[in-house]
Amino acid sequence: MRAAVLTAPHEPLVIDDVQIAAALRPNEVRVRTAAVGLCHSDLHVIDGLVARPMPVVLGHEASGIVAEVGSGVTDVAVGDHVVACFVVYCGQCRMCRAGRPAMCQDRAATMRAVDDEPRLSLGGREVHQWTNIAGFAEEMVLHRNAVTVIDERMPLDLAAMLGCAVATGVGSAQTVARVAPGDHVVVIGCGGVGLNVSQGAALSGAATVIAVDRSDEKLALARERFGATHAVNTASDPDAVARILELTDGGADHSFEAVGIPALVGLALDVTARGGSVWAVGVFGDAAEVTIPAAHLHAGKGVHGVRAGSLVPSRDLPALVASYLDGGLELEALVGRRLPLERINEGVTDLHAGHGARTLIVF
Repeated sequence: MRAAVLTAPHEPLVIDDVQIAAALRPNEVRVRTAAVGLCHSDLHVIDGLVARPMPVVLGHEASGIVAEVGSGVTDVAVGDHVVACFVVYCGQCRMCRAGRPAMCQDRAATMRAVDDEPRLSLGGREVHQWTNIAGFAEEMVLHRNAVTVIDERMPLDLAAMLGCAVATGVGSAQTVARVAPGDHVVVIGCGGVGLNVSQGAALSGAATVIAVDRSDEKLALARERFGATHAVNTASDPDAVARILELTDGGADHSFEAVGIPALVGLALDVTARGGSVWAVGVFGDAAEVTIPAAHLHAGKGVHGVRAGSLVPSRDLPALVASYLDGGLELEALVGRRLPLERINEGVTDLHAGHGARTLIVF
């Protein structure tokens, strides 16, 4: 099958004929990929900011149709429409038993053993699955807990984005921060995740949602389609912090960093009110460090890490689908371009340049 393979950091993705396991293990499913989103987390691996074994197939928010199920899979059937999500959980560890699959402590249990036939290979060498998904390929062999069955009325291209950008963004605002009616919210970064933080906050009844970015195009999108009440461009506004403090009557109740740049956590703290919370949603590089001035702690401000919006796939993904089908959730405006697999490096270039909220690879 065709797949886009990363052989080394800073290199273009190469479209190659990758071998996919012919026989499923009892707890696996085979999915024909319909669409997959290009995310900044993928870009971190391409740019060497996040180290992973190579060669690797990236892509961690995907959708498709089930083509085959393993002998032990009883709740997923051939022909089902599914979202493949990077929250792949064992179901048995302490965190999974507590209902927190995004914090699963035994991801290895969802992978094949080291001495087993790899799911993907090229010339006899294993090709690694990024986040146990590897969506930049025509097919995926996945652990059953990597997929969630969805309503067949949901467009599969848009469904792909539910697996990361939408679930992480909306979940960060609603499930993690629990934004409440009347709250003041600041969202730093208007990529796919940040726009959905804005959307989640607006749907929760926030009084003020301030989108912060360096792109007028993305800021306009946040205001026009994703619920932001105000927009602040830090590249052109020398008094951005003062303006945000004025708009929020002294600071936000919740500030979200949705880019993955340590300095922006500092910006988030600067625009947060006494006793407010900063939520670090963006994915930082392996070597990144965040410094917090003690004065912010003395002011009662908290800084919290967020993983996947505390997603519970079986609960949250069908709910997001239902919200879209009911007209409550914006998805189409997230899509910048739809590209075939052979043009995937154009999408990587768009990511580097900051163009569009999400590029979809469609099959």
